[in-house]
Amino acid sequence: MLQTSSNGTQATTVIKFSLRPTAETLADLSRPIDPRHLKTRKQGSATLTYCPWNTIARHLHHRAPGWCWEVQSVQAVGNAVVVTGRLTIPTADGDLLHYSAVASEPLESTSKAPAAEVAANSCLRRAAALAGLGLELWGRTDENYH
Repeated sequence: MLQTSSNGTQATTVIKFSLRPTAETLADLSRPIDPRHLKTRKQGSATLTYCPWNTIARHLHHRAPGWCWEVQSVQAVGNAVVVTGRLTIPTADGDLLHYSAVASEPLESTSKAPAAEVAANSCLRRAAALAGLGLELWGRTDENYH
């Protein structure tokens, strides 16, 4: 990261982190997210519980240091935008764990954010769930979880 000082010179700040073994990283990612980090929203007649993308990012910083998120494609398909992305997590064992996901959002979304942004956020949450983070929120049979 470059920072400019008051005299106009630039200095580089190095952020250091320690990679952890694959098994330890995966075990940490699989721990449930504390319910206080979850939010709810109405969708039709259902109330959905979810974890916002920025909270997912914070958990990834803590549980999977060095993670990287890449939006691989953004495409309009019919009346929706489709985002494909890949989450990469390095480990001390030398493994690079890759998790790809796809998400879509109607172009005429009721969200205040642009449809591509909403789809990208959902895509990150799905990729993180594939790695185990927040997986407990998916696949529930009751209508209170998404």
